[in-house]
Amino acid sequence: MLKKLLLSALISTGAFAAHQLEVNLNDRELEGGLRLDLARMGQGMNNTYVGVHFLNGDNNNSTVTDINPLMEASFLVMRPVRGVPGLEFGMGVKGEYVRFDNTNFGAIPLGVEGELRLPVDFMLPVFVGGSLYYAPKALCFAKGESYYESRLHMDIEPIDDGRLEIGYRRIDTDVQNRNVTYNDAWYFGFKLAF
Repeated sequence: MLKKLLLSALISTGAFAAHQLEVNLNDRELEGGLRLDLARMGQGMNNTYVGVHFLNGDNNNSTVTDINPLMEASFLVMRPVRGVPGLEFGMGVKGEYVRFDNTNFGAIPLGVEGELRLPVDFMLPVFVGGSLYYAPKALCFAKGESYYESRLHMDIEPIDDGRLEIGYRRIDTDVQNRNVTYNDAWYFGFKLAF
């Protein structure tokens, strides 16, 4: 199923003028995402993105035993910060759904993202960034109580519009009467911009 989803995303990137394709993995998990740049589809939507994302979690990096992929749809507005060269900051909203241990979980977290191109003279451009998303009970559905996601990453860009990344993610999907860590893991990946 996940292989078909990833293959479909790769095939459809040209048709939808994709801005960014991302694949992350570690020894047990596969994560993939596609982010579309709305500016390429029409006027007046500069630095505005919609995306889809999935994470095929593993119970070795989780507190659940019967684990299914986490599916996500997102909307993000990202802008350069005035007066700080190389820094971008964004605000966004996501829709999350996952089923684990016979429990449905849904949430609409709100969050922030940031990225800084380091002002150092290396052979390759270096970027550091992160994100933080949160949904209280009022923005959770099914049996969800809260959603929390934090990420940190460092990228190098060996070719134009192609990055190698090392990162860390923690995703908590708490349900009624239970604190659940869906994923807590390091990963390696790449990003390609189109």
